Amino acid sequence: MNAAIKSIGVYLPEFIAKNDDLAKAKGLDTNDEWIRSRSGIAERRMVQDSSILTADIGYFAAKNAIEKAGISTNEIDGIIAGTMSPDKQFPALACCIQAKLGCGRAFAFDITAACGFIPPALNTAALMIRSGQAKNILVIGAEICSRIMDWSDRGTCVLFGDGSGAILLSAIEDESRGFVGSALAADGSLTSILYLNTLGAQDSFLRMEGTSVYKLAVTELANITKKALEKAGLSVNDIDLFIPHQANVRIIQSVGKTLGLSQDKVMVNVDRYGNTSSASIPIALYEAEQQGRLKPGMLVAMPAIGGGMNWGCVLFRW
Repeated sequence: MNAAIKSIGVYLPEFIAKNDDLAKAKGLDTNDEWIRSRSGIAERRMVQDSSILTADIGYFAAKNAIEKAGISTNEIDGIIAGTMSPDKQFPALACCIQAKLGCGRAFAFDITAACGFIPPALNTAALMIRSGQAKNILVIGAEICSRIMDWSDRGTCVLFGDGSGAILLSAIEDESRGFVGSALAADGSLTSILYLNTLGAQDSFLRMEGTSVYKLAVTELANITKKALEKAGLSVNDIDLFIPHQANVRIIQSVGKTLGLSQDKVMVNVDRYGNTSSASIPIALYEAEQQGRLKPGMLVAMPAIGGGMNWGCVLFRW
């Protein structure tokens, strides 16, 4: 058996905050040109209702994925969730979503990797399915980043957006499709360049040294993609669609150029959603599917990097 992507669900808040409107609303000394030139971001979605929780938007995306797959919640064997904007220190976001879905027989746990969530999460879920421990696992990234921003830090707060995405992995007998392989890495000595203190701490806002993160990302996202391909006996030429974490268009373009990928093979939607952290790859994957960019047999590479620092790349055959 192998693990294939059966369906993808998303939740995107209705409210769209364009750069100039956001700067005016938050009293920021910035503008559309400044933000676009440094990040490629033009707008992002934001949750406006304070009663809506991260668990809620994760549930909305998961429900969407389950309905698209045409299965019942009772068929979900496990939930792996990730967020850097949790409602509580614990219990795990996955447990809260499990309760909302009503799939009490499913295991549920979180992976704390912030923006780097998707590679280790999909890797873990796929290997659990391949080992026979489960048949259907939801991998859910959900973020309300607007609640953990320091709105006086103009270099960081304008980069992030809210949203959630859920990827349903299911067991299939066709081993030519689905999970191909992965490569994961980390460097814990770099914790100071991207972090968020404990909820309720005196400084409980996301902190980032943008230049340091940028330099690491453009180097390691390319390296880890090559490593994942090498382990799978493949090359960059085998990639049909490259769907990286959507942090910054300059990072995405630089990594694509380093790998020698043509622009038509690189998925970019950070301009419309900003950095949605753990949800960015699911949202981009969903849009690629909606746009008809995913065809049977295509090799999809999904690298990401996040606080830790941790980074990885996971490969799937569509």
